[in-house]
Amino acid sequence: MQIPAKAHYATIAMLVLAEKYQLAELVSARAIAVEHNVPNQFLVQILQQLRSANLIISTRGANGGFKLQRPPELITLAEIVDAVCGTQCNPLPPAEASSLNRVMLSVWSEQAEQQREQLKQLTLRDLLDRATSDEAAAMFYI
Repeated sequence: MQIPAKAHYATIAMLVLAEKYQLAELVSARAIAVEHNVPNQFLVQILQQLRSANLIISTRGANGGFKLQRPPELITLAEIVDAVCGTQCNPLPPAEASSLNRVMLSVWSEQAEQQREQLKQLTLRDLLDRATSDEAAAMFYI
């Protein structure tokens, strides 16, 4: 299953904001774009969609930026994907008469539902914890 770039970039942006949540820091779109190699204009569109979905708050001005609307443990990956993709992330072709086509559409639909359930279970906090444990595992001492 391929994840759209839009969903990937949205999740990266949300993780950056989640890292700054406890400090109540605002993060600019430009800072996220530069640090994570995301096209700035594309990221701005994504952030607007996340704001419209009430996942983030934005502040304008020279010291403006973005921050999470809720704590990282209360935002799931499913919410992020829904905000930027809606139902477009798992498009299925229209059902046709052949039994082979129907059975495969059924399999793809089941797979998409399993993926959706997994995304509902994962929060930004879970992902930050994974990142922290990966960094600790990558460290070594001489």
